[in-house]
Amino acid sequence: MAERAEVGEPPTRKRRSRSGLKMVTGVVFAVLGVWFMASLGSALEISQVHDVDRFGTAQVKGCHRTPMALWMTYVCEAEVKWDRELLGKPRVSSTTIGSSTDLSGVVEVVSYRWAGRHGAPHYGTVPVDRPRAPFSYGWWMFFTFVSLIPGYVTGWFAGKGIDRLLPEPKEKPKDWRGVSRRATPGMNGRRRKRNRG
Repeated sequence: MAERAEVGEPPTRKRRSRSGLKMVTGVVFAVLGVWFMASLGSALEISQVHDVDRFGTAQVKGCHRTPMALWMTYVCEAEVKWDRELLGKPRVSSTTIGSSTDLSGVVEVVSYRWAGRHGAPHYGTVPVDRPRAPFSYGWWMFFTFVSLIPGYVTGWFAGKGIDRLLPEPKEKPKDWRGVSRRATPGMNGRRRKRNRG
C-alpha cells in the first residue's frame, strides 16, 4: 500500500507595503505639527522683537476666532485713536487687533513695525497688557523645528495602520512574451508528449 503523500501548507505570502502612503502621511503630519506649533506660539503671544510704531486707544467692535491659527487666537475689529499722526497714516483708523483673548470695550493697544520680504514694512496691532510669553522666540523656533520629527514618525505609523485597512494591491500580470520555452517548468525545451494508453 502506497504511503499517502503529505501535502504541506502553502507558503504564506508577505503583504506588500505601500511605502509611498507612509511617506505622504508622515509629511502631512509633520506639516500639521508645525502648523499647531505656530498657532500655539500666536496664542502664547510669542513673537520677534519689533520696533514700536505708536500707541493708541481702541474701541472694539467685535472679535472672532481665526482658523489660520487653529482657532486658538482672536481677530478683533476696532476703531483706534492713535497718540500721534504719522506720515500717510491718519490719527483715527479702523484696525485689526490680534489677541489671545476675546476683547471688548475700550482697550489700550500698541502697533509694531517690522521689515517683511523685500524690505516692505509690515504692521501689527496687539493689546498693551497682553500676557508675557513663557519663553523667547528663538526657543519657540527650536521647538517648532524639532516637532517635525515626532510629527513625521506619527504620520508614518498612521500610514502603516491605514495600509493594513486597505486591500492589498494587485500584482501586475507577467509578460509571457519575455519568458523562454526552456524556462517554462515541465517543458524542458520540448513539447510534452501525451501519454498513450
